[in-house]
Amino acid sequence: MPMHKFTFFDTESTWDQDLHVGDKTIEPDLYRYRIGSKRIFAASAFDLTLDEQGQITCERISSWTEHHYGDEEAVVAHLFDHLRARPDYTAVGFGSIATDVSILTLAAMEYGIQRPRQFLKQRPATTLNSLRAHPGGHFDLGLALKGGGKTWHHLSEVILRLGLPTSLLQHKRSVPFPQSAGDWADVRAHIELDAVLLAIAMMAWCRSEGQTGLDPMMAALAILEWTRREARMTEAMQALLAEVCHDLTRRVTERMLLAA
Repeated sequence: MPMHKFTFFDTESTWDQDLHVGDKTIEPDLYRYRIGSKRIFAASAFDLTLDEQGQITCERISSWTEHHYGDEEAVVAHLFDHLRARPDYTAVGFGSIATDVSILTLAAMEYGIQRPRQFLKQRPATTLNSLRAHPGGHFDLGLALKGGGKTWHHLSEVILRLGLPTSLLQHKRSVPFPQSAGDWADVRAHIELDAVLLAIAMMAWCRSEGQTGLDPMMAALAILEWTRREARMTEAMQALLAEVCHDLTRRVTERMLLAA
């Protein structure tokens, strides 16, 4: 049966002051940090398949942090190895062409790491049909939503439009560099949840593109329930996900009763 295979990925990065100082030495009038002065300290990858009947299967979720794996090079290498082991999976990011992939490419150049094939294709897919015709590339959902217009949406805005609570989005836009083991655990939970929320948004986008048999709210519930069981969540995040899943179950049940 034909099937879409996705790896939803996310990275977290921080400014490298030495690189920024170097930039200012070259360009003294520079007052803003440039993207090339960022270093990745965490990454995540969530594998999911979607068949032609709208059935989703959550396969695995992985994450790597500088704290657990040593340094930026190790984090980037593990993410690339994950993608390289799944050459027929489309790597899906949000705003990834401008940020994540740019920083990942700079890191690959610095450390001599070969990029996976998903980041080597010259023409990223922009529609569900192009994903179906050319699997295994890179897809930027943020860019697809922008289209030919000027407005870039934040993933948090998309998630809110899908009816998920703001409690899932706390501290989403800014993740400070961790200072303790507890902070690193929070980062790991955060970055895995980011990949999961991206998957939920992608499923809703697939439905809008004509994917049959796919209900965005049911998909969100199934993905979040799986995440609660399988992902590296802190106790606080486990409790929050349980609350969100309970509310989604209630809403789905009420909708089914109204439709009966």
